[in-house]
Amino acid sequence: MKKLLSFLCGLFLMAQTAFGANTDPAVEYVNKLTDDVIQNVLASPAPMTEKLSLFREKFQEALDLKYIGQFVLGVYWRKANQAQRDAFLKAFMDFTTKSWADKFNMYTGQTIVFKGSQNAQKGQIFVNSTVQNNPPASVIWRLREKDGQYKIIDIIVEGVSMAMSYRNEYSSFMQTNNGDLNKLTQTLNEKSATFKFADEKK
Repeated sequence: MKKLLSFLCGLFLMAQTAFGANTDPAVEYVNKLTDDVIQNVLASPAPMTEKLSLFREKFQEALDLKYIGQFVLGVYWRKANQAQRDAFLKAFMDFTTKSWADKFNMYTGQTIVFKGSQNAQKGQIFVNSTVQNNPPASVIWRLREKDGQYKIIDIIVEGVSMAMSYRNEYSSFMQTNNGDLNKLTQTLNEKSATFKFADEKK
């Protein structure tokens, strides 16, 4: 899970983008998003606290957080009340934002080449791309379109799903803690409160 997150963060935050003239709206959305993060967050001279705030804003805008929360919790989402769901989503956002933002220093100027998109089930779209690492890596951005707007609901790197990785991790936690969602939320909050960025560990 940690290796996947490291790669995804490096990809999402740091890749330069390239695509052909014949783009479609879904491809253009992902391209503009990555460019926006690079120019307005990664390249910002602001201190880390301000960058984190900027990234949180972009992160919340880009992701369909409720959809992802429902998926990663699975049956436990259906069993939870609204207050528990809201608390989990906040804790999930806070911790994952810090985890992803911590990868800023991974930037090495990789290029991501977009290769079009394809429709999937229930209004979902897969945007296909390749990151020019050595060797190149296949990356699929899974989008959900609703009311004419796109939101990211998963990123799949070399066949490994970010959302599924979270689901497996949290499902294992819930199974070993008697399905206690409050405890999972508390654990995420504790991790977020004690989180140290790479520069702080030196």
